[in-house]
Amino acid sequence: MERKQAVTEYRVLQPSDIRRITEIVCDYINHNDQLWSGWFYVDGDLLTIHLLHDVSAPTESNNALAPISLCCDRASQHEITDKLKASFTQRHTPTVSPRFNVDIVDTLPHANKLGVFEICSQSAPITKHIRWASEHINHFLTQRLLSDELFRVKRAFQQQIQSKDQQIVLLSNTITAIQHQQSKLEQEMVFQQTHDPATKMLNRSGFENALQRMLQGAAVASNKVYLSVIFLHFTNGERVQARIGCEAFDRLLKEFEQKIHTSTPHISHIARVSTTEISLAAIIPALDDVFLPNLCTQLSSVAREGFIVGQHNIHLHAYMGVANSYHTSDATDLINNAYQASVACKESGTLVKVFSYADQIEQKEFNQLENYLLQAVRNDDLILHFQPQVNLTTGKWMGAEVLLRWKHPILGDVSNEALIHMAEKNGLIIEVGYFVLRSAIDRASEWVQIAPNFHLSVNVSAKQICSLDFAEKVIHLLEQNELPPANLELELTESCLVGNFDVARKNIEALKQHGVMFALDDFGTGYASFNYLKKLPFDSLKIDREFLVNVLYNKQDKAILKSIITIAKKLNKKVVVEGVETNDQNNFIRREQCDLGQGYFYAKPMPRDVFESQLIKQYPIPNDFIIR
Repeated sequence: MERKQAVTEYRVLQPSDIRRITEIVCDYINHNDQLWSGWFYVDGDLLTIHLLHDVSAPTESNNALAPISLCCDRASQHEITDKLKASFTQRHTPTVSPRFNVDIVDTLPHANKLGVFEICSQSAPITKHIRWASEHINHFLTQRLLSDELFRVKRAFQQQIQSKDQQIVLLSNTITAIQHQQSKLEQEMVFQQTHDPATKMLNRSGFENALQRMLQGAAVASNKVYLSVIFLHFTNGERVQARIGCEAFDRLLKEFEQKIHTSTPHISHIARVSTTEISLAAIIPALDDVFLPNLCTQLSSVAREGFIVGQHNIHLHAYMGVANSYHTSDATDLINNAYQASVACKESGTLVKVFSYADQIEQKEFNQLENYLLQAVRNDDLILHFQPQVNLTTGKWMGAEVLLRWKHPILGDVSNEALIHMAEKNGLIIEVGYFVLRSAIDRASEWVQIAPNFHLSVNVSAKQICSLDFAEKVIHLLEQNELPPANLELELTESCLVGNFDVARKNIEALKQHGVMFALDDFGTGYASFNYLKKLPFDSLKIDREFLVNVLYNKQDKAILKSIITIAKKLNKKVVVEGVETNDQNNFIRREQCDLGQGYFYAKPMPRDVFESQLIKQYPIPNDFIIR
């Protein structure tokens, strides 16, 4: 017989609901004449009743179901089952005959939540129906519970997947944001590494990178155009910076850059390669001979236009060194060549100097010579020669000028002037100058034991006298060698005082207070000699040999020389004349009452041992004097 299923669900039962359940069950029994069985499901206060009918019941029409009662509070599920079982085992026949039996079987796996009941006639064998109902309901509920559990697990899994997806999206967005921030930081780091922080212009490193890319470009590689680097140096840059301050000077350079881009659009890159130096890169047509000169003229005009910085009206004076890519395909060499051209430009006094193959050869030779000189300084291979300064009245040696010599196995004898020039160009002048000072003071400390009033004159460079610790170093050497300060004379040229006059004056005044003597060398060849005589405490003037060469034949030279001697005497300065080579010249300066003479007429520069042997002839040797 076909099995039919009728399901009626009730939730959160009230007393009226229980009466309604009884009526419905009785109605089904009285009108369908079937054998009824069913199951109920308890979950806290929730009771669900399912009625199943399978086989035909006896024909009696008065069947009754005992009423089901449920506690309103949350009792345990076993207590509810016991109450239901007790309720169903009672016989209630208010309107029907008592020929039906109610039984509850608590044998299911889910018995803590489920119960089975059957309503049948008392004479019917209920065991078979209860077993069938139990198996049927067990299968039905198991499938439903499995389905519900699978649905719950599936939903929970989907929620977990959705949550994980959201986490992945969030993580992906976070990673993207971090990567974006990292990219920005990397770009900022690269920018800082390749740009000047104050002006935001390229620095030397960034400029080299830009040049290398341009050198590898198709146009430059094909020689249709060439790359020019213009190294621009401001002669008054350091003075302007000291005058207006570093920040204002940075703004000035930034304005200069903007004017260049506006007036000369052919400039590809502008870089600040040092505090007061700028380099520019431009692509030049290979067959245009006037393009580059016109470009340099435009740059010079921009510098001279003038800049308003605060309350200052500034004009920049620039000279330019130019290097072209047909000499080299390396960016570093290109910048160095332009720099060397700018140095040559400064020394020659011209506005623009273009680097050439001759300059390249000269630069290689200079680099080689520079290495030799560096080794000589470090190994104390330099030697000192001494040229006496003679008292014109007595003919006695009163002092000597210290001259530097270098006898190289390949280059031969290198003069004092060449050595000093080379040392100034390669930055070794401080080391070379200190070597000369140290050696001269050491010698003088020995010779003053023979001639107590004998002095040594040492030439001092601009970088030395303008260094902040120069006076301190000289005083330390004097004390270390126990040489009286008056036996040391420092010779300065006018060019030494141009760079940083304030620092130079402080050093001179500090050493003068200590007792050191000072001489103004090459007097009359500069533009401010008398001004320096007024401002600085010089003890003597050294008249350059240029005024002595034609003094016997040129009335103007004679008048100038006499005027210088007269002024020096009125200012109580000693007069030392250099370059005396003839007896006539000696007689002239002696008649003019000069104090000391120096030159080949008296003696050539001599090495230490020869000079010392001649000095001993003029001064008696103390008994305790030991020649080292």
